Amino acid sequence: MQPQVVYETKSSLPVVVGIFYAIYQILPILAGLGFLLGGAFFGGLGAEYDDSEATGIGAIMAGIGLFFLILGSVGIWSGVLIAQRKKLGVHIAWGTLGLGVVLSIIVTTLLETTPDILTMVCNGICALFVGLPLMISSASQHME
Repeated sequence: MQPQVVYETKSSLPVVVGIFYAIYQILPILAGLGFLLGGAFFGGLGAEYDDSEATGIGAIMAGIGLFFLILGSVGIWSGVLIAQRKKLGVHIAWGTLGLGVVLSIIVTTLLETTPDILTMVCNGICALFVGLPLMISSASQHME
């Protein structure tokens, strides 16, 4: 009689979550590019017409756009880490989602508009989705 060999398959949940989260980061990158282009447009108008207010708005928009680009890039990196079954990726993703909410609050305050509740709810749902590999035992036991 031979000893039984048990093959343990790893859950594919972290890979799926990591890939989806990395793809989701296209949205902040596109928003960042939009803010950068808008900032360049307003900054160019301000410089052309000697309007310091438009130049200031352009600089703020460009700064926000740069922050969005950095946030999206870090988000892609965290998605790759999640797909590689690393807990650090989940924690970084939670941090980027939290920063996204903070940035949304800052933007609505600067633009003097009502808070974007939809963004906050979507980021909360996304934070739960990203945390699934740590919450489900069959997936969390294979996370490093």
